[in-house]
Amino acid sequence: MPETTWIASGKPEAPGRTDKALTWIKHNRETFIGSVVVFAAAVLFGIYFFVHYRDLRDTAWKNLFIAQQIGYAGNIQQAQQQLAAIETSYANTSAAPYAAMTEGDILFAQGKFKEAGDVYAKILGDRNVGPFALYALGKSREAAGDLAGAQAQYSDFLSKNPDHFLAPEVHISLARTQEMAGAADLAKTTYEKIVLLYPDTAWAMQAKARLEGPAPKKAAAAAQAAPKLPAPARK
Repeated sequence: MPETTWIASGKPEAPGRTDKALTWIKHNRETFIGSVVVFAAAVLFGIYFFVHYRDLRDTAWKNLFIAQQIGYAGNIQQAQQQLAAIETSYANTSAAPYAAMTEGDILFAQGKFKEAGDVYAKILGDRNVGPFALYALGKSREAAGDLAGAQAQYSDFLSKNPDHFLAPEVHISLARTQEMAGAADLAKTTYEKIVLLYPDTAWAMQAKARLEGPAPKKAAAAAQAAPKLPAPARK
């Protein structure tokens, strides 16, 4: 039996974990050294990747800020080029979906509603800007005259983000498009839901006003309902 066993060594008790580990290292030195080298390389690679990604992220956000400033200054074409470059060159950074959102907003402001909607649709899955892109996609469909498409997007937003701070506004938008599409009963139900969910808010006041109906329409309806007086007889 090898002399390295605890019985042959003459020790009165079995070796602890440290003794076992040292014994294993002694008899597997090459394996141990190789494992240490691989581990050290993995740590160094992880550090490099983190630093490199941080630098890429910072550069992407700086470029996004510059692109937004260029756009606000009125140079739309240059801003769009820079935003597209961010989406391509820094696609894996957190700035990329914000660049796409900005690009969509620029297209929307230009009246290019279909193109804006296509851009918004690309970032619906992003956890940060996804809800905003979903609502903006609905607004794009509405502005393009696609009322059914707009209602579908608004309903999708409310089912996925019922507690989002944009939810009251999305409810109003949904009710408005339902009214515009001639679905008065659906619009009435949505307005009633707004009053119930958001009492004592500006949204509830707006919904109540729509439920009660504009004063001019009421007056016109009353005039139509009033009995007509006979025309005076000519002398």
